[in-house]
Amino acid sequence: MRTPFTMDSAGFLALLDALERRFNEVTAAASLSFAGIDGDLYPVAQPARTGEEDCADRGESADFAQSAGAEDSAQPEPAAPCPGARCDSELRSPASTPLSCDFHGRTGAFHDETFDPQLVELASSAFGSTCWASLMCVASLGLDAALVECARQFLTHTSIIVRQKGLAVWLYDLINDATMAMLLGQTSPRMPVTIRPMSQVQISRWLHGSGVKRFGSQQQRAADRAEYGNQAHRLAAYCMLRWGAPTASSAQIATMLLTNPGIGMCMLREDPNVRAQGACTDTRYRRVVEYLRSLHAQADLDYARALKIGDVPWLSPDGHAAVTIAADRRYLYDANRLVHAYRALWDRATADPAQLLMAVEETRTLPGEPLWENPVYLRDLADSLMGSVLSDDLTMGFQQRDRERFDRGVRTLEHMGDQVRAMNVLMLPIMAIDECEPDWNAVAARGYKARTTQWRAFCDRCDDLATVVLAQLQGQGEGLHVRAAASLLKQSLPEYCELALPLFEQEIERLAGREQGAAEASAGVEGHEREGGAVHVDMAA
Repeated sequence: MRTPFTMDSAGFLALLDALERRFNEVTAAASLSFAGIDGDLYPVAQPARTGEEDCADRGESADFAQSAGAEDSAQPEPAAPCPGARCDSELRSPASTPLSCDFHGRTGAFHDETFDPQLVELASSAFGSTCWASLMCVASLGLDAALVECARQFLTHTSIIVRQKGLAVWLYDLINDATMAMLLGQTSPRMPVTIRPMSQVQISRWLHGSGVKRFGSQQQRAADRAEYGNQAHRLAAYCMLRWGAPTASSAQIATMLLTNPGIGMCMLREDPNVRAQGACTDTRYRRVVEYLRSLHAQADLDYARALKIGDVPWLSPDGHAAVTIAADRRYLYDANRLVHAYRALWDRATADPAQLLMAVEETRTLPGEPLWENPVYLRDLADSLMGSVLSDDLTMGFQQRDRERFDRGVRTLEHMGDQVRAMNVLMLPIMAIDECEPDWNAVAARGYKARTTQWRAFCDRCDDLATVVLAQLQGQGEGLHVRAAASLLKQSLPEYCELALPLFEQEIERLAGREQGAAEASAGVEGHEREGGAVHVDMAA
């Protein structure tokens, strides 16, 4: 059964046109600024880098050493670009302004007067918290004509493809380019230079140099290609949630793009325009999608039986909002059953979930194991409770029978369960982001390798939380889970809070009404008792 969907290409194009106009305005204004052109009168104060980390960063850029030149190596290198960044450096003039800043994913935007606020909002609204959003912001500084032209060409190419063929075609083409880059082991010329934090000198070398080493060391190039694929799927998931319809199909495709990218890419092929471009017509992946749906239906029946017999965690209505208590109980039930299921299967031979799904796709061979012994369902459930990256310790620890890694995954899931028990599922992303977000000021004082690691880990965590929201908040109002997940992929916690707060305000009003009713009832009882007492005295007299 195909998953029909449509995408609002016109809405995306309207936003893209506004972004392009603002980008041209900002870059035109930037090109008129000549402060500091006669000399570097106001150098940028760079954080000190010492010890092993400095050596590691130098080792990373060893491939650039010969081509950099003595003059480059003697100059301080400004900070590097990241999507959703915040600039904390002292920027004095265009001559010394860094081409990027240190990542601050919590707000999903660049927070410094260096960047135009309107451009930041338009870029993050169009591309989420990805390297394409940071490309617009960094290029808008106008410090490198090649970088400005690169950003402008990207906007123009995107606009042409979406106008002629639709938003789904552009997303599919982007994912396909990233996939081919990984398969061929070659850096795609379409991969943005803002794929990771780097210095202005490195960016210039990337844009104006020649040979593969201009893209970094061999290890960096491999990591960048993998990140390019991650961000392409993240952008597709964000666009599907933002401009896709209907809600159920958009949520399903976005979830697959985040947890099972291969299947998610195949689901994008259901768009007629994508098929018209000559995309593969193999539809066997639908068997996998239908099989996962059947597992979800079995799980719902299993939970209904557990509810009937009272075999689910009890939560006090006074301590949990009525709008989330059902989702909270289901989360805690699934988390508890998942850990028990894995422990019960620990000493038994189990198949690889990926191989089981491959058999379903190729030969329609369905696993015969019961629900809570089925590795496919257990893996899918772990993704819905923790996200695909965060659940790796639990699922891969079990698959490899690595006790230490498995226990680490169990502790992570138990901690998330404790947060749900203490608050609720709706608050889980807020608490998780508050815990996992690093001190970006401290990160800015470290080398580029540390910045890259922190930035990518935080992006993965936000993707995981978006996956959890899509799975756990389906019953909280029409499309709430879709809008909430999109705000997390954009890494905009304020937007997420704006969606969550109305639900709590309704709960507060409900509780206030209940308390008022109880007070009125209590006052009525007291009045009745006083009246009864007066009659008794009169009779005694």
